[in-house]
Amino acid sequence: MLKRTFIHLPRVGPATELHLWRQGIETWEDLLAARQVPGLNPARLASIQRHLEPSLDHLDQPVYFSNRLPAAERWRLFQQYRNRTAYLDIETTGASWPHLTVTVIGLYDGRKFYQFVLGKNLRNFLKVIDEYEVLVTFNGSQFDLPVLQAVFGRPFGQAHIDLRFVLARLGYKGGLKKIEPRFGLERPADLEGLDGYDAVLLWQRAQRGDAAAFQTLLAYNREDVINLETLMEQAYHLASRRVLAHLQLHKTSL
Repeated sequence: MLKRTFIHLPRVGPATELHLWRQGIETWEDLLAARQVPGLNPARLASIQRHLEPSLDHLDQPVYFSNRLPAAERWRLFQQYRNRTAYLDIETTGASWPHLTVTVIGLYDGRKFYQFVLGKNLRNFLKVIDEYEVLVTFNGSQFDLPVLQAVFGRPFGQAHIDLRFVLARLGYKGGLKKIEPRFGLERPADLEGLDGYDAVLLWQRAQRGDAAAFQTLLAYNREDVINLETLMEQAYHLASRRVLAHLQLHKTSL
């Protein structure tokens, strides 16, 4: 999907992108090779081609495209960079920002799952996170990443797909726990109904020596993180079908 994308270019929106597809311009290479495109004057075509050329040079740099795509359209990065992607979620003390503390960080790349815990191995997160070039979160642009940047005192420059915005564009609004069942995701019975506030309470109990509460907190965080992969997969396929349906409808009507 990424190499069929044109909306990362200056002054190219969804309507122009769809127009290019309908003219048979379905990849970057198609557009760069085009000598004319119906509906685009030569100067406009030349400008788009000039801005497109760096995309091929930056194909190995997902952050280049993340910085140029609208937040709700960054799902287009997923298939191209899936093997460089990690799913991320954090738990905190729940104190008011900016005074809250990160208690657990969960990180999953589709194969390996990591958890970094305050007072044990939290700083090890910095050794692992830089192995990945794309991060997938739910509401991470508003919470997880700003909190992590404040806690560790450094930015995280990876490309970022925030599923909250992607799913909202697809009609799935609300919190993560509300959306998961709509994609067939069910949590274990002992974790059913737990939310972020419960995670705060579980941490407090764990600090008082409740080992069971600590294990429940880790299991809760794991579900938050692991489920992001399924949601990302489904969002990618739904969003792909949505944008390409317009093209198929046009072809059918010809």
